[in-house]
Amino acid sequence: MSQISLEGMAFYSHHGYYTHERKRGNNYIVAVSIAYNMERAADTDELDDSLNYEEVYTICQAEMDEPRHLIESVAKSVAIRIRRKFPDSGRIVVTLEKLKPELGGAVAKAVVRYELA
Repeated sequence: MSQISLEGMAFYSHHGYYTHERKRGNNYIVAVSIAYNMERAADTDELDDSLNYEEVYTICQAEMDEPRHLIESVAKSVAIRIRRKFPDSGRIVVTLEKLKPELGGAVAKAVVRYELA
């Protein structure tokens, strides 16, 4: 099993438990790692035989555009949609970082990591 990853996907989204968080929005960084068998794609050099990471990005973008209370929910939804799109994929790991969360003090980021076996 091989792996494909998208890292450093930047979004401005409106997630947050509190109304003011959802209203103002915040900056987020998303990374996705997907295990899959890339032998056929490597042999044929054809996109149809690969896991199209443009489609993975589109899934991430759609989920980041939908406001949620918890970033945990967003990360899980991303993983589930990727699995539905690519049912032959192996382990999927979604890492979602909320930059400078409003916690009453200086915090660089809050990070969740969701794994779907």
